[in-house]
Amino acid sequence: MAFKNLQTEEMLQVSATWTDPESPARAAILSIPDLSAKLPRIDEIHSILATAAQPSKNPRLDEISAEEGKIDLRHDAIIRGVHGYLTSTAELLGGEAGADLIQLRDVLVPDGLPSMQKTYRAQAGQAQQLAERLTPAITSRTNTIFIGHGPAQRFLTEYLQEWIALGKHLGELEDEKGRLLAEQSELASGSALVKARNRWIRVANSLVADGELAELAPATAALVFGPLRDAEKKADARARSATAAKQTTSAPAQTPEAP
Repeated sequence: MAFKNLQTEEMLQVSATWTDPESPARAAILSIPDLSAKLPRIDEIHSILATAAQPSKNPRLDEISAEEGKIDLRHDAIIRGVHGYLTSTAELLGGEAGADLIQLRDVLVPDGLPSMQKTYRAQAGQAQQLAERLTPAITSRTNTIFIGHGPAQRFLTEYLQEWIALGKHLGELEDEKGRLLAEQSELASGSALVKARNRWIRVANSLVADGELAELAPATAALVFGPLRDAEKKADARARSATAAKQTTSAPAQTPEAP
């Protein structure tokens, strides 16, 4: 007999009797120290198997996409604003003062407005590069440039720091999205289900072994392991029938002897 012959739905039905707080089987397991220690692992693998059996898109992926979209709007606005402000002011000033602002603009936004077209991952890297370019000498210059009036007035440096923070957050979101997509891909491939089934089998075998060592009363053993044994018996019979049918189908046809 082998638990590997159980269908995934049968595994889940069996372990549901162990994980359901209202189940008499769980109450029996809780009353036996040798078995109750296994419950956290049983609960965990039951949940993992249920998830692997019905893979679905993680809702967090939609949340990340929405958040990245909002960040990107502000990110692009800052790039447009910084680039446009320095360019326009340089045009008005002209001469050496204007050339100095153009030089500063090209240090801060070396790729120009096409910077806004970069991928989120590239924007994160771009923001990191900006942080490295903000040397004390450059910061001393951006600290002298005021934008806005009254309570809304801010140093240019503050907008650059906001740009850096937004880029960093985009990178963190991209990292999280990458992990979730990898997990989703594994679930879709079926490998996660195979791993979960194998873990379930190991946990079930361990629980059965502990039950035998604990020398459970017949009634308790039937309560805890009855559904498992019944499912196992039917699964083994199903496997034997499938093997027999396969052997019959693959057997070469016998040529009748001539009279």
